Amino acid sequence: MKSISNKIKEKSNMYFGWYVLIGIGLVQIANTAAGSLNFSMFVVPMSDDLKISRTIFSGAISIGSVLAALSSMPFGYFFDLKKTRQVLILSVVTLGICTYAMSYVSEWILLYVLTAILRMIFTTPMMVGGSIITAKWFVAQRGRANGLLYAMHSIGMFAFPLLSGIFIVNFGWRSAWEFNGLLVILIALIPCLLLVYEEPSFFGIDINNEEKTENIAINFSVSEAIKTKALWILAIGTGVLYFFHSGINTHHAAFLLDRNISIGFSALAISINAFSTGLGSYVWGLICDRVNIKYAFSAVFVCSMIALLVLIYTFDIYLAILSSIFFGFAMGGMLTVPSVAYANFYGTDSLGKIRGITNPITTIGAATGVMVSGIIFDINSSYTAAFWIYFLMSIFMVFFSLFLNNPVNKR
Repeated sequence: MKSISNKIKEKSNMYFGWYVLIGIGLVQIANTAAGSLNFSMFVVPMSDDLKISRTIFSGAISIGSVLAALSSMPFGYFFDLKKTRQVLILSVVTLGICTYAMSYVSEWILLYVLTAILRMIFTTPMMVGGSIITAKWFVAQRGRANGLLYAMHSIGMFAFPLLSGIFIVNFGWRSAWEFNGLLVILIALIPCLLLVYEEPSFFGIDINNEEKTENIAINFSVSEAIKTKALWILAIGTGVLYFFHSGINTHHAAFLLDRNISIGFSALAISINAFSTGLGSYVWGLICDRVNIKYAFSAVFVCSMIALLVLIYTFDIYLAILSSIFFGFAMGGMLTVPSVAYANFYGTDSLGKIRGITNPITTIGAATGVMVSGIIFDINSSYTAAFWIYFLMSIFMVFFSLFLNNPVNKR
């Protein structure tokens, strides 16, 4: 595989990091098969068919998030041993197999096992692993590169729920999962094998020459990083974002259906959310290269706050689309801003272990958000109370995130 990659490098004048980014981006597209938005398309049909409550369905996703939290540190260790490429290849294969196997679910036990594996793969090896490789290939254009990476991620966020909705309506939810599984392998496996490599030194590339920049070495050890206030503000803030975004995204289609918006229009609103995420990811990446990251981080919560307020009062497709636009833009910031901040603040030498320490906070946020929405719905037959909780939290976080300062300046 390396010989093919070398030929690509030799025949192109473009910095090979951009090819790596394409490969990671295609992996991220495939990864969205296990994302909250795609799962949201299956909440109602699977719950009804399997005769389980939405709390039980949400519990499967939450257990997957807890498993991801527990696996974060071991994966972080492998990332820092420069095994990220191998982890990504294995993750793509496992993702394809488990997604296809979801079509065989007939009881809650298998649902929990497969969903737990899928959510673990989605959260740590593929999302975090992809961002770590991107950070190693880009310095001066790190914000732009991460923005493009998550813009590609959003293509999957757009396509998978839309295609799943079409398959569910025409062929049933089991056929939809089969299609998802085949599409994962088709999209990601070959690009991952050919294009994704750990770092520029693998090809003897000097990143400073290629990116036309002077790389100022910033590398915190794990023991140094955990003593900085910025690490915990970043981790808690990201965890809160995942708390209410997962609490909404996983139940998004169900919420819209409960508001008498058809599954077709619900899929459209979710796809617009994904399109806005792509646009937002790129814009947030450019912002991170130009302004203080703490202001970008705070602005992500402002967008979330607006989106929540619109969603609470949504009873037609027009407001559903408007809230999706704001949600998508906020999600683009949620994906891009923390990834850039971690690398800019702490360097890449111990980034895997550092992310392994903070990622459990993120995944616990995602796990509890899904459960909170499901439990509140089963109690009240409505998601509204949950969304008001998320709205009030976002107001507080707008100001909390302004305490995020680069620890390099205090060294």
